[in-house]
Amino acid sequence: MESNEVGQMKTGLYDRHVALGAKMVEFAGWEMPVQYTGVIHEHNAVREKVGIFDVSHMGRVLIKGPGAEKLMDYLSTNRILGKKEFTATYTVWCDRSGGCIDDLIVYREGPESFFIVVNAGNREKDLNHLKEVAKDFDASIEERYQDGILAVQGPNAKPLMSRLFSEAEGLKPMHFVLIEDQVVLSGTGYTGSGGYELYGPMDAIAPLWDRLLEEGQAFGIQPVGLGARDTLRLEMGFPLYGHELSADIAPNESVASWAVKWDKEDFLGRQALESLEASGSKRTQAGVILKEKGIAREGCGVFRGEKKIGTVTSGTMSPSLKQAIAIILVEGKIVSGETIDIEIRGKRVKAEIVPLPFWRKEL
Repeated sequence: MESNEVGQMKTGLYDRHVALGAKMVEFAGWEMPVQYTGVIHEHNAVREKVGIFDVSHMGRVLIKGPGAEKLMDYLSTNRILGKKEFTATYTVWCDRSGGCIDDLIVYREGPESFFIVVNAGNREKDLNHLKEVAKDFDASIEERYQDGILAVQGPNAKPLMSRLFSEAEGLKPMHFVLIEDQVVLSGTGYTGSGGYELYGPMDAIAPLWDRLLEEGQAFGIQPVGLGARDTLRLEMGFPLYGHELSADIAPNESVASWAVKWDKEDFLGRQALESLEASGSKRTQAGVILKEKGIAREGCGVFRGEKKIGTVTSGTMSPSLKQAIAIILVEGKIVSGETIDIEIRGKRVKAEIVPLPFWRKEL
């Protein structure tokens, strides 16, 4: 990890991105590739072949000790207690008021050993929150923000990775294994096209980037930037912190509501979320497809008749569907098939509520 003259951080792969002709942008304090050959081309490569992403701007933290399991479970809306070793669990962390601190994945390495991967913009906030709550638990915390993280995603990810690592062949989704040079190979991703993520020291991850690009030529590999990463996740209805989840959007109001487990042990923020459930003022997130010309962007108003009922949290033109899609946050409930209006640059546009995900992998 390096910083440039204006204080923006660079991953250990920065020079490789520049050499590949990537357009670099600032994201959460990092200089990251937003695109290489173009968002649509990169998006389609992940849906049809295989793409490789540098996501080393995300944060990795190790948690160990006799109290590590109970600490992870108490912090998480999802159930961590009793999870099998070498499994990964998506969850949300809340504060006491029920506001979302972050969404993340918790990896269980052993009885008293875990690591988490958190969003780039929340790295310091999450670490401080973790340290504060951990004071009441017998657990040690080690941030590994110097580590590198790669994502290899798409239908050709499995044959490519299996050529390099025998462990990839039988690796199930949301499971992981330790491979060469302290590198973790995980059956996780943020695209919906299947694939893997790799975590480890940058001096091991950087050569893997080179090796994957070389070996991946036979599988149609394409380096992918943040632009296509966003269109891919949006087609799946996956939340992005700061859009579908935030300090002002509770997880049980969001597309991540499935990760709030009411039948588990107590978790931080539970009382506030239960009060929201009972209040009758809980909002709802849903997917919409626009039926008229226009692209709904974050902040566009959502109307039922003349009444404004909410706003757009994310929107784009879907490269896979070739239709404009969005996620909305509205007051009360909303049903699939309902037609609502979205205001785009002062003009109302019809949109239909649809089930998520927008895009489904062909069987």
